Amino acid sequence: MSKIDKIFIVGNSRSGTTMMGRILNNHPEIFTFKELHFFGRLFSSRDQSKYCNKQESIRLFSNLICIQEHGIFHKVDSSLYNDISESILCKSNYTPIEIYNNFLDYNAIKNKSSISCEQTPGNLFYLNEISNNLSNVKFINMVRDPRDILLSQKNKWRRRYFGASSIPFFETLRAFFNYHPITISKLWNSSLLSVLNFSNQSLVHTVYFEDLLINPEKVIRDVCLFLEIKFSSDMLNVPNIGSSNTTDLREIKIDKSKIEQWKSGGLTNAEIYLCQKLCGNMMIRNKYKLKKFSYFPLMTLLIMFTFPIKVFMALIFNLHRFRSFKDVIIKRIFPK
Repeated sequence: MSKIDKIFIVGNSRSGTTMMGRILNNHPEIFTFKELHFFGRLFSSRDQSKYCNKQESIRLFSNLICIQEHGIFHKVDSSLYNDISESILCKSNYTPIEIYNNFLDYNAIKNKSSISCEQTPGNLFYLNEISNNLSNVKFINMVRDPRDILLSQKNKWRRRYFGASSIPFFETLRAFFNYHPITISKLWNSSLLSVLNFSNQSLVHTVYFEDLLINPEKVIRDVCLFLEIKFSSDMLNVPNIGSSNTTDLREIKIDKSKIEQWKSGGLTNAEIYLCQKLCGNMMIRNKYKLKKFSYFPLMTLLIMFTFPIKVFMALIFNLHRFRSFKDVIIKRIFPK
């Protein structure tokens, strides 16, 4: 039996975190949650020493239940779950992370599992907060070619029309305004720096998305060894859904064609050029080969001109998503 209680799958968005979550969820000891977005949305670094009163604790626990039951875009009144929350929370005061920990434990037991698996990508910016406040945790860090991430993020607004029809139209607009090659490239750099700067590297196992697609059994065997769980070939039976570039086929398949899709079109030379300029050193460090340019793409100037406009619109569409926007900016754009 594994000695860990909780797994956190982290990484830049569109790096294969959801696929890894589905794979681990096929293990009998593991229950994978939906993306809860607790850190950043419901919790900021300033909340670490804060204690919630009984009503605040119930409200937060009910909110987490609602997200797990109905998804992050839910419009359901979370107070419907207050009775359940009150029956579970027996103390008068909790810290937000204690409530979160109780929620993970409660749902793992409810689903007859001994290990909780949280797959929110952005948790990688809170590695120290998680490891300092939760016991027996390990992290699976997903890394993908930033040019493929750029392409996926550029097309993310289309997910509503590629099989995820439940995504609200507002979220489609938010995904559209969130995309800019400078922002996405900067976030990719920050995500890798956050893991490199993490104080306890022994808790992290890095998986390259490309390796997972090429040799899934070997990669997942290594993951199981790191997590101290037994490998099963059934873990690899996951649906081929969630792409931003193609319609969901829902076949049970790990699709190798998702590697280097950026080479087949979809990104301009200017987008690729900017990505490599911003991420080049980290790309080389992670063995991603750079495309050579014999000239400066003139469209780069237009992209740089539109950057402030896209940042402003992204700010407008994302203000409601974060408990502390300052905390999010510091962690995601200017990591120490």
